[in-house]
Amino acid sequence: MSRLRAIALDVDGTLLDSSHDISPAVKKSIHDIWQQGVQVILASGRHVGSLSQLLMELGVEGYVVAFSGGAVARVDSNKRVEIILQQRLELAHAEKMAHEALANGLSVAWSTMDHWYTPDAMGLYRQEARVLRQEPVVVPGLRGLNVAPHKLQIMSHNAEGIVCLRAMRDAIASRCSAVFSHDYMLEIMPKGTNKAAALTKIGQFHGITLSEMMAIGDAENDIEMLRHAGLGVAMGHAPDTVKAVADWITLTNGEDGVAFALEQDWLLQRFFGVPD
Repeated sequence: MSRLRAIALDVDGTLLDSSHDISPAVKKSIHDIWQQGVQVILASGRHVGSLSQLLMELGVEGYVVAFSGGAVARVDSNKRVEIILQQRLELAHAEKMAHEALANGLSVAWSTMDHWYTPDAMGLYRQEARVLRQEPVVVPGLRGLNVAPHKLQIMSHNAEGIVCLRAMRDAIASRCSAVFSHDYMLEIMPKGTNKAAALTKIGQFHGITLSEMMAIGDAENDIEMLRHAGLGVAMGHAPDTVKAVADWITLTNGEDGVAFALEQDWLLQRFFGVPD
């Protein structure tokens, strides 16, 4: 059994509580393990800037996996951000998918490294802006954008729209990676993009394999990293499909599930004890 040398954390629903804050207990548990030499990686559908701010809030330097694997960056203690990897959707195909989704009454966000674009700033877009703490750039109809996105985010809060999301995922599966980060939110990235692939890239910089990483998450876009990590931990509120691939299940994010996991003696032994 490999010693664990890094921890990869999903953000929304894992690192953050339901108010989108990092609780004192979770912050302390991550900072403590980082001070003892464990690499800390935030892996999320969010953009690089948002994740960099969260690393600063944790008081650690480390890596971020943005756009569910579409970009990787290193963030140091001086807030310097070094982009290591980025992948984009093909522009014409992204436009086609975005415009078809809008025509079907779905909400669409077009995400690039520095900005996210929306057709207006109401409803689900306003909700996302509060979560991300970043206002979108409004482009009516998402027309005329000449920069290919790292990710498309397709959303709906009604039952009919969610059925459309699932049909869309199936229809584009041969050309893109499409996963749900919430039951109402479909993330579309270049084919082969996922958090596990991005973690493998980070590991190459440090001679760390996925088998030497712990991963913790709560959603469909976490499944690949939970399945392939040396230790995959699902949050207590995760759907059964996520729990099924995990090695262990912790408490919910409202119960400081990350801190609870990092308090377990058997888990700390995997980080700091002598390997079997």
